[in-house]
Amino acid sequence: MASENPLENNSDLSGFKYAWYKEGHYTITTKSYLTLGRGKANETEIEEDWVVKPLEYGHIAIQSSTQKYIKADGQMKPFYEILEKVNKATDTLKLFLAPDKSIQKVENKAEVIAKWQEIKKDLRFYELVRSSYEEFINAYDKEFNNIDRNITHNLLYQIIFYPLPVFNEEDITFKIPDRTVLSTLFPGQTIEYSSEFEISKLPEKGYKVLLKGKGKNKADEFNTIYERNYQKTLKIPMDYDYHLEGEYIYNEDSVLSEIMFHVKEQLNAEMLYVCRYHVKLNKP
Repeated sequence: MASENPLENNSDLSGFKYAWYKEGHYTITTKSYLTLGRGKANETEIEEDWVVKPLEYGHIAIQSSTQKYIKADGQMKPFYEILEKVNKATDTLKLFLAPDKSIQKVENKAEVIAKWQEIKKDLRFYELVRSSYEEFINAYDKEFNNIDRNITHNLLYQIIFYPLPVFNEEDITFKIPDRTVLSTLFPGQTIEYSSEFEISKLPEKGYKVLLKGKGKNKADEFNTIYERNYQKTLKIPMDYDYHLEGEYIYNEDSVLSEIMFHVKEQLNAEMLYVCRYHVKLNKP
């Protein structure tokens, strides 16, 4: 897809500075689809709003709204109610970014964990209702106690803060480092993937980045988990695949204005997960 120099034959890209507005309002729609055999196992569409505020150099704040479930399976409703409460712990995040604009760490960890401890008290009711809810809540307890990993390996945050080329007068960094993301089909496991990009100037002002990535994990890393959790149901060997692709649009101010991003994680022909992220800058 990409040449050795992704900016080759594009001499007018020096104006691309990868900026943020002082208060950027974004709407994010996440649509996911999980298949099992020839049928659908789960289909969900969620909408949320983010306010992105750059602070001093390398620091940025995100305020997120309560998620709206546009489409969701009824049997999952109790879990979504719990998840809505869980997400309130991270409705305000302060992040420190690396020079390539990827997330380096969460700066308000103590605040997030304190919120989570209060939310856990409210969730005690659900734990008493059903043991499966208790396992769900305990899993999030572990995630919040490792919040840097949780956020930096979360695909949505990775998409919005993708390590695209760094432009300045002295140097331009073209290479995107390999990244690590949390698996959906193997909860608790991580996937390492490589990616590459092409960037071009748009005739109507602004810039476009096309990106593709592919998982690097060897199949035998997941074989034991597959045999334990899926083999009996799916009845065929694992044929694991992970890939993603995205289109980024930046306006004439080099501010992110839209992303359309797809990811596919596949166990084999009998089970796969597809997710689409649509990020849109709202007009002032």
